[in-house]
Amino acid sequence: MKLFGTDGIRGNANEFPFDNSTIELLGYVLAKNIKSKGKGILIGRDTRESGLRIFKFLQKGINSAGIKVTNLGVVPTPAVSYLLKTNNYQAGVVISASHNPYHDNGIKFFNSKGMKLSDSVENKLEQEITIFLNGKKKFPNTGKIKNLSGKNIIKQYKRFLLSTVPANMLKGKKIVVDCANGASYKIAIDILKKLKANLIILNNKPTGKNINLKCGALHTEQVSEVVKSKKAFCGFAYDGDADRIICVDDKGMIRDGDYFLAIVAKYLKEKKQLKNNTLVVTVMANIGLLKAMKELDITTVTSKVGDRYVYQDLIKHKAILGGEQSGHIIFKNLLDTGDGILSSLQLLKILVEKDVKLSDMSSFFTKYPQVLINEKVERKIPFENLPKTSSLIRDIESKLGSNGRVLARYSGTENLLRVMIEGQDKTEIEKMAQSVIGLAKQEIKG
Repeated sequence: MKLFGTDGIRGNANEFPFDNSTIELLGYVLAKNIKSKGKGILIGRDTRESGLRIFKFLQKGINSAGIKVTNLGVVPTPAVSYLLKTNNYQAGVVISASHNPYHDNGIKFFNSKGMKLSDSVENKLEQEITIFLNGKKKFPNTGKIKNLSGKNIIKQYKRFLLSTVPANMLKGKKIVVDCANGASYKIAIDILKKLKANLIILNNKPTGKNINLKCGALHTEQVSEVVKSKKAFCGFAYDGDADRIICVDDKGMIRDGDYFLAIVAKYLKEKKQLKNNTLVVTVMANIGLLKAMKELDITTVTSKVGDRYVYQDLIKHKAILGGEQSGHIIFKNLLDTGDGILSSLQLLKILVEKDVKLSDMSSFFTKYPQVLINEKVERKIPFENLPKTSSLIRDIESKLGSNGRVLARYSGTENLLRVMIEGQDKTEIEKMAQSVIGLAKQEIKG
């Protein structure tokens, strides 16, 4: 049994491990393994219809361990991280499946300092949960615990966001915002309005079932069209829990995390604020970004996919800026996790300060054509046990040389095989990617 993936526990909200008894067990085991002292456990969630049920049973399990819960309600994931860092709580939980459809949900765990749990801690929790499940042990109920509302402390997070940028800096700026019917639907709008932006708001009416539904960071077509039709300054699309952001420039062009990182790294280098002259990216970063950073004499460090791995490399290399093509951006000097709202504010600050448009800031590098195919698979067989597929990948890499690359991996949260190929000829790399997928599926079936 493998519970933890790339970003906590995730899956169909109506199946194991999201049945009521297992959720309760998760809460109990988490609470019993807390080493730090403080005011209990802080819990936030996104707008999925299953979130409240999961919260109730998670809270019940935590209470069974004698620890109280502070309920933040619907908030962005990074709000929980920030509030843990600045308050005396023992741990934090976010109930969210991020960019997944509404019928999925997830549970993300944070330590008392607002950082996602390490692999070793997650492995320990998983081992203990497995013992309970296999042994059919029951955990004690310590009686009724007085839990708390966290609505008032959310103001701290809002003040933090506003403190990172000049007051009223967006006056006269028309900005399109897609909230994905998710956790940003109130806070992002409140913040941007306080900065005097002229807002065009999309997808901020969550029903519990429409989170990420043809909107948000994975579906930016609507933002792009509205930016162009309304002649807006720029647009932003958050994902369901608002820890990611995808930008749209004034011409309606999609500017993903690679563009974002390139723009900010270049700006910080010019300001002599790019600590250790280093940018942390993941293996998914476009080769065009890597070449552009080399030309700017900026060192790039490549981490595994997942913002917690980006964070670990930021610590290791004493850097302050890192992120993913998918839109997780970490400004380590401000916060220890990806924050879509914070990221949008930092980019807007740069654009306003330099008095330029996002399209102009994005023009200094060109992304290589990239093909990414996600294919459902029955099993996740290690590539070393797929000799034909591995041989084909080596042949393709040899053919592409320094002007392309191949990345084949399994999703950390779903039964998906992901094959990404970059190169100079899109038609050619599409054929290459399809051939890898086809051969891999054959070998996996056996």
